[in-house]
Amino acid sequence: MKLLFLAQFATTDGVLLNEPKNDEEKFYSDTYHSKVIEILNFLEINFYSTSDVNHLIKHHTDYDLVWSLYNRLNFRNSEIFVQSFCEFCGLKYIGAAPNIRALIEDKSMSKQLAEHIGILTPDWIVASKNYPPPKFPPFKGTYFVKPRFGSASIGIDETSICDTWKAAIEKAYSYFENGLEVIIEKFIDGFCYGIPILNSPIGNLLVGKPHFAISDKLGNVMTYGQKRRTENGFSMELSEDAKLNNQLEFLTKKYFLEMQPCDYARVDFMVEKETGMPYFLEVNALMNLGIKSGFTKSMTASHFKSYDDIIRHIVELGLSKVNID
Repeated sequence: MKLLFLAQFATTDGVLLNEPKNDEEKFYSDTYHSKVIEILNFLEINFYSTSDVNHLIKHHTDYDLVWSLYNRLNFRNSEIFVQSFCEFCGLKYIGAAPNIRALIEDKSMSKQLAEHIGILTPDWIVASKNYPPPKFPPFKGTYFVKPRFGSASIGIDETSICDTWKAAIEKAYSYFENGLEVIIEKFIDGFCYGIPILNSPIGNLLVGKPHFAISDKLGNVMTYGQKRRTENGFSMELSEDAKLNNQLEFLTKKYFLEMQPCDYARVDFMVEKETGMPYFLEVNALMNLGIKSGFTKSMTASHFKSYDDIIRHIVELGLSKVNID
């Protein structure tokens, strides 16, 4: 059995061909991709790592299992490329099926699934350059404007909070200028809770202890730099509210069971300060699994003794798929 490990900052034949270009990328490289490679070596897994996705295309017959940590490549809807190619070749892979990735990468469609299964989510609309937002507000503000696709809070800052519909439209057009579509949702004044969840070879779901983010930005907005620990004013805490935790864990399991097949994910909710009501925000099937991540903080507080154990579990989950055949 041989595993192909793909990641933006994975080494190729021991050499880092794709050097980090800034502090955010260096954080990702040092605390995530290189750490996974260290653990794969420690586990004595037969694997090859590379940052070159073309290697998969050229040498896919050399492998039995693929684990890709690529969220984005340089073309539209690239999030589903590796998994789709694996399906075409009959290769097993770790992660989510391409149709599931497509569903949840679209923040609008992921919200539609939440509504369908009875999970509360803020009002929203989508808009683009070709399909601009309406002149009159479709629901009452305050509004929050962000990219419709993608993760990691790229481009999100305090100006994403818009008190008026006019301001929301102006913010949307700033995204259109960069070729991005947007989702405009009702702003929920509260804290963002992330609940990681892992599948297992026997189907038991492991739900991590909910964690929440505290930011010094207006409206508790989390920026890309804060998530990558290159900007101050951010902390991540584990929730000790047993009642809220039970509610969030129940909703996370409910959603995760509807987005199968998928090996792991993090479901995010905004918990309103005034009411304590959780609103589904989005879901990420390829979130940061690094040693400094919220995923790791939650899972080591609930199911695993160490970061190494988490990565080992994910690898074993992939190996179980190969062993089925």
